[in-house]
Amino acid sequence: MKYPIFKSMIKKIEAELGERNINPSKFRVWHDPTINATGLELALEPTDPGCGVREISINLDWDTFREAKLAKQMEGMAKHPLLNKRELLSGKVPVTIDIETAWHFDEKQIIDLPSNGDVEARISYASMWMNSLNQEMAYMLQSGKLLHRWHIEVEGDQHGRYISAMSLLLYHQYSFKEARNLAQVHDEVRLKLDTILRKSSLVLDLARKTRPQAA
Repeated sequence: MKYPIFKSMIKKIEAELGERNINPSKFRVWHDPTINATGLELALEPTDPGCGVREISINLDWDTFREAKLAKQMEGMAKHPLLNKRELLSGKVPVTIDIETAWHFDEKQIIDLPSNGDVEARISYASMWMNSLNQEMAYMLQSGKLLHRWHIEVEGDQHGRYISAMSLLLYHQYSFKEARNLAQVHDEVRLKLDTILRKSSLVLDLARKTRPQAA
């Protein structure tokens, strides 16, 4: 399945990252014809290990329904390959793009903390960090009406339990309902990418600020 509009979005993202001198550690486009979907997986590595985050991942999800609906409302798209598929145009699918941003914390920095005989010391440390970060992020989440959640995995060793995976996930949904040409789509992509990158930097700053002192 071809996605010319989404492909142009990807090129715009790549160009915007280049202008900002951002070199992603991962930039992968995927397609899944079984669910008529496509997307972009992007990963960035923070330069400051003191923030406790080892990687930021940004995942964009798209599908044939949104591609077709966006093509229908845009000028100059008469030859778009999906416009002849009526089944893609009949539904009420909103012309939005789903974006998941995740901050993957460096679990090793938590695992290697001294337990001092307390089998729950590392769990308590991680819990304190997550709670403090949640409180600091409250204003940003409220003002942006964003959904977020934590993903954690817990394992154990001779010193007690510890967090083996700790990630903060933030979900965005951006609309293209006002876009009438490719230039307007690219403007929206540029603005939303800028918003996501600014939020990413803010979370890194808050992660550094809220990181508990090791016992």
